[in-house]
Order: sequence, then C-alpha cells, then structure tokens
Amino acid sequence: MEITLSKLAKTIFFSLLIIVPFSSLAQSEKPRLNVNQLVEEALQNNPEILVVKKRWDVFKEKIPQAYTLEDTMFGFGIVSLPTNFTFRDEDMTMKEFSLSQKFPFPGKRPLMKEMAEKEAEAVFTEIQGKVNQIVRDVKTTYYDLSHVYRTTEVTQRNKEILENFAKIAEIRYSVGEGIQLDVLKAHVEVSKMLDELIMLSQRKRALEAKLRALLNRAPETPVEEPEEVVFRKFPYTIEELQKMALEMNPTLKGMKKMIEAKEKAYTLAKREYYPDFNFRFAYGQRDNGSEMKRRDMLTGMMEMNIPIFYKSKQDRKVAETMADIKSAEAQYQAMKNEILFMIVDMGSMIQRVERQIDLYQTGIIPQASLQINSAMSAYRVNKADFMTLLDSRMTLYKYELEYHLALTEHERSVASLEAIVGNPFSQKEERK
Repeated sequence: MEITLSKLAKTIFFSLLIIVPFSSLAQSEKPRLNVNQLVEEALQNNPEILVVKKRWDVFKEKIPQAYTLEDTMFGFGIVSLPTNFTFRDEDMTMKEFSLSQKFPFPGKRPLMKEMAEKEAEAVFTEIQGKVNQIVRDVKTTYYDLSHVYRTTEVTQRNKEILENFAKIAEIRYSVGEGIQLDVLKAHVEVSKMLDELIMLSQRKRALEAKLRALLNRAPETPVEEPEEVVFRKFPYTIEELQKMALEMNPTLKGMKKMIEAKEKAYTLAKREYYPDFNFRFAYGQRDNGSEMKRRDMLTGMMEMNIPIFYKSKQDRKVAETMADIKSAEAQYQAMKNEILFMIVDMGSMIQRVERQIDLYQTGIIPQASLQINSAMSAYRVNKADFMTLLDSRMTLYKYELEYHLALTEHERSVASLEAIVGNPFSQKEERK
C-alpha cells in the first residue's frame, strides 16, 4: 500500500511539473508597448521639451534688440525767455524742437549682434540636451517596467512550481515518506514568492505613473505591457563613442557657443576705448517783434564721449571679459573630462554586462537547469532528498532573475550612453 501511494505521489508530482511551464504559454497575446513609439510620443507631448523650446524663442527675440540703435530722443523747450515771459522782446527767444540719435562707434553693433546670436545658439543646444534626457528617461523607465513584467512572470511561474512542491511534500509526509520540515520549507518559499509579487505590483504601478508623466498622458490612461527585451551586442568602441561625444554632446556644444559669445564680448570691451557719437538737430521758432520780422533758426550738433577714465572702467571691463573667457574654458575642459570618463565607465559596464549575459545564456542557466533535472531524477529513485530538489529550483530562480536584471542594466546603460554622447543611436546602428 505504501509503495502504491509513493508511486502515486511521484506521478502527481512530475505531472504537475510538466503542466506548470506550459500554463504560462496559454496566455492570450495583447498589444505591447514599443520603446520607439513611446519616444516619439514623448518628443511630441513632453512639457519639459516645450519649456526649453520657448526659452530658445526668448533668446531669438533678443538678437534684433541687441544691435538696434537706441531710441531717438525728441525734445521740446523754450530758449532765452525773458523774465517778463514775452516771446517778442528778445531776438534769441524761441520755442525749440529737437531730435537726437546716438550711434555707437563703427563695429560695435555687429559685435553686439554676433554675441546675442552665440548666446541664442547656446540656448538652442539646451533643446537637444533636454530631448536626450527625456529620451533616456523614457527608455530607462520602459526597460525597468519590462524588467518588472519579466520578473513577475518568473516569480509567478516559480511560485506555482513551489506550490506543487508543497503539495508533493504534504503527500509524501502523509504516507510516511517525507518529513514535516520539507512541507514547512516549501510553504515558506511560497510565502516569499507572494511577498515578492506584492512588491513587484507596487513597483509596476509606480513605473506606469512615471511613464504617463513623461508622455504627458492622463493619470487614468492604461499602460500596456512592454515588449520583451531582446539582447543584441552594442557595436561601438569606447574610442568611437568619445569622438562622437566631442562632436555631438549638447552640453559641450552649448559651452563652446558660450565661449564664442564671451570672446565677442571681449572684442566689444576693447572697442569701448573708442567714443560713441550723439547727433542732435533742433528747430527754433521765433515770434516776430514789433518792428521786425524774425527768421526761425536751425541747430546741429555732434557730441561724443571721451573715455578719460579708461584705467578704472575700460581696462577693468577688458580684464573682466578675459577672466570670464578663462573661466568658461576651464568649465568646458572639466565637463569634457567628466563626459569622457563617464563614457569609459559606462562603456566598460556595458562590456561587462554583455559578457555576463552571454555567460548566463550559455553556461549558468543551462547548467542550473541540468542540475534540476539531475536532482529530479535522483529524487525519483530516492537518492536525493526534497531539500536538494528545492534548493536546485531556487538557484535556477535566482539566476533567471539575475539574467533579466542584466538585460535591463544593459539597455539602461545604452540609453544613458545615448544621452551622454548626444546622438540617439538608430535601431540599425545600435543593433548590428
């Protein structure tokens, strides 16, 4: 009777092990999120991108203001009016109307325009920088969400297998072939799986909310399941990436434009040693006297400033702008060094993760699967205990989670590298 019950328990056990993996395949296919479509949606709808575009509009409007002449001055006054307030007694009494216009020394206005243009170009690079940042955030959130889905699938499948383990442990314990510790251990592992699923569900809701915010979607908008990540090796070398970054990184490009703007400011400061000019034209209307007719009068005048305090003003302005250039150049060099380091660090990480993924695919997971098969065979003929089988299952579960985590880290690192380099890699380039 005990032999019959034992055979029955093992038959049920291995039947359940066969059924569980196929149960997950029976799920119906639903539309899934595509990362490239999400990126396009974010580029169209993300409000942060709109903010930097409007900021660029602000600086574009500053360009014509920078080199436009100062407003023409209109004047009205009374000249040589006697104390008896009559306009007829004195010949020089007149009502005067004047126009005056200030003109900077030749060459100053073009420099003002070029400086404003460089500043606007520097702000324009902020748009691409923000675009790269949003694309990176969308992709990393997408891959994190995909990881949550894959981890949930692995955990759910493992929970079902452990539940079957618990049932078999209970059957073997009831017929006297097992021990209660096996039953308790199996139930503890099932409870741990349930706790993990709860945390994954919370994480999933948080990532969906973040993705909706990046896409500027309404809070109630559903978020579909992401596509499964397919591993493809990254084709670029670190040296190629560094060269691309020096040419395309928006931060570096913007800092270059600001240096150019400051160089224009330095040239303009040296032009301040030369005077500006003010031209004034006036028309004086005189009333006729009691015995004579008075003609109206015209006045023309040119004024210019004399920079006699150049040592405390113009010299200091030149020194100020030169120091500003040196400071900007030092900031550029520091940022350049940081970006080159980040590329080396992140590129090395990608290479490490790629080797790790390859090891999981070709070595660790297949070997862990063989270990389970060996443990199952030994358990079937009573040459291995229940704990050995359970440990083999949990080891494979751990390796599957680590494999999916490595896939996610790989894609996140590639997305971050895109933002650093400043050139989102096309699907063809990135996935040769």
